Amino acid sequence: MPFLAALVAMNVFGRSADKRRERRWHLVIPSLMGAVGFSLAASWSGSTALSLAALSFAAAGVLTCAPLFWSLPTAFLGGTAAAAGLAVINSVGNLAGFVSPYMIGALKDATGSTELPMYVLALSLVVGAGAVLTTKKQIVNR
Repeated sequence: MPFLAALVAMNVFGRSADKRRERRWHLVIPSLMGAVGFSLAASWSGSTALSLAALSFAAAGVLTCAPLFWSLPTAFLGGTAAAAGLAVINSVGNLAGFVSPYMIGALKDATGSTELPMYVLALSLVVGAGAVLTTKKQIVNR
């Protein structure tokens, strides 16, 4: 179910971003969707159906962010700076993919609950959305 929700969201947001030639809000909104979904999943941990619905909403938001994100760096970086910037972004992303499971496990072991790690994921999505909003729309929305 989460991946079906993501499939629909990716197509809807991608088409809308291309049609309107707007990138920032089309990335911020799915990011905030992911944050809300993770928060609700943590809050509704006692109900499987509600947790699955919340995780589907989170997956739709989070998985929609990735393709929309990659349009941003190339909008304001050019030539060798674009290549270096994309390499740094990819490296940090790969490092996060390695460190995140350990962080989530450590938080779960320390608290005995999966709620705090879900809230940390939600917070990271909100911080990312804020970072995207600091970019100038004239540069990004070309």
